Amino acid sequence: MNLKSLLVVFVLSFLLLTPMVTKCGETKISMTLWNRATVERESGEFTERYFSLGRGYLRIEPKFSDKIKGRFNVDFFSDDDALDGAGLKLKYAYLDFKELIPIPESKVTAGLIKNYFGTIYDWNYITIQKALEDKEKVTSSTDYGIALYGYLPEGYGEYAISVLNGEGYKKTGSDVNLNPAYQANVRLIPIPGVTIGGSVRYEDVSFDPDTSISNLVYAGVGHLAVGPFEVWGEYLVKDLEETKSQGFMVMPIVKLGKLSGVDVDLVGRYDNWNANADVDNDGHSRIIAGFNWNILRDAKGKPQVLLQVNGERTTYEDTSKDPVDKLMMQLRWAFSTKIK
Repeated sequence: MNLKSLLVVFVLSFLLLTPMVTKCGETKISMTLWNRATVERESGEFTERYFSLGRGYLRIEPKFSDKIKGRFNVDFFSDDDALDGAGLKLKYAYLDFKELIPIPESKVTAGLIKNYFGTIYDWNYITIQKALEDKEKVTSSTDYGIALYGYLPEGYGEYAISVLNGEGYKKTGSDVNLNPAYQANVRLIPIPGVTIGGSVRYEDVSFDPDTSISNLVYAGVGHLAVGPFEVWGEYLVKDLEETKSQGFMVMPIVKLGKLSGVDVDLVGRYDNWNANADVDNDGHSRIIAGFNWNILRDAKGKPQVLLQVNGERTTYEDTSKDPVDKLMMQLRWAFSTKIK
């Protein structure tokens, strides 16, 4: 079945499914789309210049009861490698069970779930660029598995314990090895405006040592918010059997909307990544600067129409490689409705 037929089947299934899911209670249907313009320049030459749909989310969230709800998400995007210039991926498909076990403010989520690691699980694209662990292919944003997620008492933070395939949402079936990945994440809020935490994932290679090289991945995360100023920081390490990769991200934000009547956020970001700590000249750095203009917010204050402009430069330790400059402009828009 080609992609066009698959899309037709998906749309028809969605139309047939909607009346049935509404019988189970309240169902939320939403979409988010990222229309993007990209210009890239290297060695004095333009290497990329195009308009695209960076991604589009179609999300269905049925609520079966006060303690059981689901989420189904597809990610579609313009793609020159797929038929008819369009790509399609499953992004989320899980059920949440609130307080399934006797722990207050907890839930068990199972299926194609959020990857509760570092900054990737709540990354809301303050920059157009992906989270550091996603950009450097350390871990994916979602994975198949099960997780216990919850909040600490008195608003002091959150935690998550997960068992995952470990390969991410793009690999299934025979592409998944026999070794499960065990993961833990915690974020603490010792005082308002300060968040610190970290994540660790360990893959047990005893089941199938011939197919797995990944042993340990861990990250430390920090967030400081004071008035209109915020800064995010992350330190990330991927420790394999033969190589160790490491790097960090720092991302300051200035919310001008808190200083004036213009709902604009100024954003900066610096990434540093070394693919192999034991090898010279294989690292790179990335500088991003830009702004987010919140053109329209919904009733809850969430951005509904957002214009993002980012300039990005990537430089390399290997001085024989020229820097790569990229300019991206993105119109991100979202809408939703509830069916009762």
